[in-house]
Amino acid sequence: MKKSVIIPYIYNYYLFEYLIKLSIQLQAKGFSVKVLTADQAVFDKFRDIDIQVSYLPFIIRLLLRRSGNILFRISLWISGYFWMILIRDRYDFAIIPWDNKPIWYLILKNFPSLTVHNTTGLMDLDFEIESYKSNKSHKIAKFFEGIFKKNLLPRLGNVILKHNKLWYLDKLLGLKSENLVQGFSGIDYMTVTGNKMKETLEKGGISKLGTKIFPVGNPAYDGFLSYAINFDEKKKREFKESIGLRNDKDLYSMFLSPSSFNKAQIEEIALVVDSILKFDCEAGIAMKFHPKTEKQFLTEFQRILSERTSNYKIISGFTGDKLNLDIILSSKCILQKQSTVGFIAMITSVPIISYNLMETNYYDDMYKYIKASWHCESLKEISNSLEALNNDHQLEKLRDLQARACDNFCLRNDSAAESITEVILGHFKGIR
Repeated sequence: MKKSVIIPYIYNYYLFEYLIKLSIQLQAKGFSVKVLTADQAVFDKFRDIDIQVSYLPFIIRLLLRRSGNILFRISLWISGYFWMILIRDRYDFAIIPWDNKPIWYLILKNFPSLTVHNTTGLMDLDFEIESYKSNKSHKIAKFFEGIFKKNLLPRLGNVILKHNKLWYLDKLLGLKSENLVQGFSGIDYMTVTGNKMKETLEKGGISKLGTKIFPVGNPAYDGFLSYAINFDEKKKREFKESIGLRNDKDLYSMFLSPSSFNKAQIEEIALVVDSILKFDCEAGIAMKFHPKTEKQFLTEFQRILSERTSNYKIISGFTGDKLNLDIILSSKCILQKQSTVGFIAMITSVPIISYNLMETNYYDDMYKYIKASWHCESLKEISNSLEALNNDHQLEKLRDLQARACDNFCLRNDSAAESITEVILGHFKGIR
């Protein structure tokens, strides 16, 4: 009899797109896959590829939409417990996109479960703590901790993390997670993109929770390596032309992840653009923005580019990693501050120039830490790095850096979905 896997892909989110490939892979390996959602877009995607999909119960969908309200959240937990009783015998395994929301948590507590890490999070324990530590005193919560001799506050490395009032409500209603960092729910299995992420989780104390960690790469990038091998000069020219850029000029791309920009961020990006055009006045420049970037900032960067060159392209909205891959492979280099998109350049050996010219308090030194780029902290260093793009020896050294960075942060695996499937198969072999 086929083993049945449930995937609660509750809402449409670009970070969960890998679940489509993973579902196909699981079905090909003989699993019966059932996707549950509250989102019409998700429903349509899986129906179109013949993966079994259905909607979550109406009451669950209704309460999810209002789960920020205390009364509705209580009702969601209660309804969730009753729903688990009804479905407990229907599935053998669950894949949980994240493990820090009530319904996902209830499912992972009722089925053998796996969660997939596929972001830049968990690169370094100190960085995680510094980014999410709370600056409040939490005197009342600490008072009750002393009385009941039980941790109420979310902690990582014994440091209290940011949270809101819903954390305490969820704890009261059954949440036993140590914090809201992915993996610390007590889930059975977790796959991560690289070896450093596993190291961070282990330093954070995940081992005592019994979770087994497997570095597999990023399933969102499955097939990218083989695609890159066949992406020749002709395809580069065709792609540049397809987005309205001159196909005979080098392309320099910037992926900008903030949804809003402060004055320092805008000024810094303008300085980078000026550096590119000083190096190559006819260069093509592509700026790819986060889907949630506010329109006023798109207008501002349109102004900045149009005043400097006619050979530019601004790309916004959700376009998926396939377009990101095409942009990267068509580029002479990408110039990057932060974001997972740089990982695509790492695994496909496209040069990265990272920069921290001005303190923006937005992951300023991410790629300096990763050591997968020529990291620049002055305009002179950017100029030197652009010059180095024409130096084969320097490029070879950068490729070596990127290879080491991939081992640490994003393994070069052309089918992480297959590796994840092997983890699940291993679970069933282990219980025979």
